[in-house]
Amino acid sequence: MKYFRHFFLIIILSSILHAADTPQIYHQVPEKLYYDQFDWLRCVVDPGSYHLLKVSIFIKDKSENFFTEYSLPNDNGVYTFQLIPEMVRADSFIYFITAEFSDFALLAFPMENPKRNPVVVPVMQEKRSAKVIEVRDVAKIFCDLGRNIENVQSVTIFSRYGQTGRFNPEPMNYIKERFQYTVHESSDKNSKFYYYIVILFKDQTTLSYPSDDFDKNPDYRILTGRRS
Repeated sequence: MKYFRHFFLIIILSSILHAADTPQIYHQVPEKLYYDQFDWLRCVVDPGSYHLLKVSIFIKDKSENFFTEYSLPNDNGVYTFQLIPEMVRADSFIYFITAEFSDFALLAFPMENPKRNPVVVPVMQEKRSAKVIEVRDVAKIFCDLGRNIENVQSVTIFSRYGQTGRFNPEPMNYIKERFQYTVHESSDKNSKFYYYIVILFKDQTTLSYPSDDFDKNPDYRILTGRRS
């Protein structure tokens, strides 16, 4: 929310400084992103005296030669793009934004040669708490969200074996009124299973387990099923 307030302050101040006839793209570049996480990019386009047709974002990472184009939907005047974990797996996230107008005019962010000088955001490994279990004792992990199930868009478990390395995201399947995930044993019988769970709600807010907010809600439970 703090990022969002600063973003709109920049838009208001910039609107005062620029003439109404000149199109502008207002966008605050994130300082960093985190590996395998959900996140959002937002921008506002002031078309000035032009008729705006569409707004797009072009993204790639260092391992790719070409940008992939995505159309940005308009959400109450703000153009938004959701980053899914599969998009944030390199050491940097590279993109630029374009706005196309009816007279074939094209505006970009950054303005000068965006394909050669795109925005480059570093991608970091997030340091966060994770739950640790002995794999040989547990077959399944259950996420029970009680009465709030209608507001849930997706539930993702991030896991790894051992204390180091990147967390691997996988969806939890909704079966018999709860989300569940089958734990597979590692080839190393002595390695422990580290995991955390991210719940994405339909209003685009998130909640993580383990976290204080999760533990404070009596409706939410994480259960581990034993092997028979």
